[in-house]
Amino acid sequence: MADETVYDADTWPVVACSERLPELRDWLRANGIDPGDVPVHEDITIEPLTLGGDRAIRFTAHLRNADGCKYLDEATGEAAQEERTVPLVVEPPPQWRTEKENDG
Repeated sequence: MADETVYDADTWPVVACSERLPELRDWLRANGIDPGDVPVHEDITIEPLTLGGDRAIRFTAHLRNADGCKYLDEATGEAAQEERTVPLVVEPPPQWRTEKENDG
């Protein structure tokens, strides 16, 4: 099974102004991801973990300090962030897949 993009950062202006934004946030929460930690300028993908069919969500997350605040990476001057992978617990809504298939 190939990687599947469930959020393409290039679509942010469309997502932000549609019913898909609350759906995306709810889906992230259902998979144990804080939507406030996910930058809008990075893609979110689902990818296979093993041949057995397990899948994971790969995303970029802002890092927080001990006080729970986001902070700057001194090396880049940008928000500190890292790539993360978490198990896929809840599948994305089926209409997301349909919309993507209809576009391409």
